[in-house]
Amino acid sequence: MSSLRRVPLFLVLALVLIVTGLFASMAKSTNPARLPGGLALTSNAESTALYCTGLTSAKDGASGHVTFVNTTEDAHLVIINAVSDTGSSYARQTLLGAHQSISIDPSARLRGNSFGVGAQISGGGVVGIEVTKNNTGEAPCIATGVANWYGSGFNTTVGSSAELSVYNPTATPAVFNVVAYSAAGLATPAKFQGFSVGAHGQVELNLGTQIVNTTNVGVHVHVLRGALVIVGVQQSGSTVSLNSGSGSPATSALFPQVTTAQGATAQIRLSNPGPRPAQVTLGVKLTTFHIANQSVTVPAYGTALAILTPNPAIPAAGYATVQLHSSEPVIASLATGSGSAIALSAPEQPESEFLVGDFTGLGFDAAALTNTSSRTITVSYMTLGVGSTQDGAVGSQVNKIGSARLSGNTTSELRTDFPLLSPLRHVLFVVSASRPSLLVTLTSPTSPAGTTLLAPLDGR
Repeated sequence: MSSLRRVPLFLVLALVLIVTGLFASMAKSTNPARLPGGLALTSNAESTALYCTGLTSAKDGASGHVTFVNTTEDAHLVIINAVSDTGSSYARQTLLGAHQSISIDPSARLRGNSFGVGAQISGGGVVGIEVTKNNTGEAPCIATGVANWYGSGFNTTVGSSAELSVYNPTATPAVFNVVAYSAAGLATPAKFQGFSVGAHGQVELNLGTQIVNTTNVGVHVHVLRGALVIVGVQQSGSTVSLNSGSGSPATSALFPQVTTAQGATAQIRLSNPGPRPAQVTLGVKLTTFHIANQSVTVPAYGTALAILTPNPAIPAAGYATVQLHSSEPVIASLATGSGSAIALSAPEQPESEFLVGDFTGLGFDAAALTNTSSRTITVSYMTLGVGSTQDGAVGSQVNKIGSARLSGNTTSELRTDFPLLSPLRHVLFVVSASRPSLLVTLTSPTSPAGTTLLAPLDGR
């Protein structure tokens, strides 16, 4: 026993990761019911992993940094590996103390055009997020690759670009097909069939090379062998958004914070991956106004959109809650912006715990709590006084807690429920619910208001 105590921790972790990798390479590729981040993994797990992709070099428009945050009171050894599309790689190892964070900018460390970042962690409770330098795009890191990925709303028109950032976190090559949907119907570009990504490799597919000058493109990535981490990168003018996508089409979705501000654009962009037309109904709740349901038909293997702002039937009166119901499973995204510049956001999935962080340093224009169930829940928060530094770490102790009741099927402003958190700038806190029916929706300060949505961690 004494000889085992003398084995360095990093060697034990390395052995665990090697065994895990061997089992992963033999496992059948299936989509998990959830795409968990670190908060969904118990803090006493022996080892966990997080994977991120979507960031690019500065010249490719989506440069930024990845931040890993330790939400627990225990230190964790973190081994960070980054790779570029040209095969350049970078690795570092650090001990991430209680409530500490660490950030890295892969474009500052690697040669290449696009990047994938992975973190192997001794234990659980560490979460990760990537943020673009222009602060318009955020995406959570996830703890596992997927076999199917769906996204909608991409633009390949002049002045825009749409790309799929694909990262293979496993030790074996992966193979996938890409199917696209548009107003012209189904497309299976030959160059996107049987596409291979090497072990621990990263690639970026430019949709515009095959789906030329098209608005509202839907995508299905089907992984034939292996498991992949995928993020859609939409660039519209100076606006860059990271679309985390969905694991499957759905017949319902909820968008709690949809801007109706004067001068803003807000659309629900829809793709239908099935053989039957989908009849989609959108219920809109906006302060005291009564608004008739909005309806749209999405043709088989096609796309459609519902314009919420500007819309003469929907007044400019702050944030609306939009509930989607469809007769057939569809892929939905929220497109927001101003003029021709739009940002894409995938619908969230309800959870029991989220990490909310001001990773842009700009604070939040709005932060909403939504109870998706019919039963009242208790929502509580716990702040972590953690700052994020570039290629460094800093931390402090828990300092504030509070709780509130949230009625069923309601959305409330987080500032109202938790006034001690105002003005919601330079904050980092965990929001927990008594049932896994909570959504946390965040928007960045913009003009017009609500055109940039930000990502709470573990919201997928």
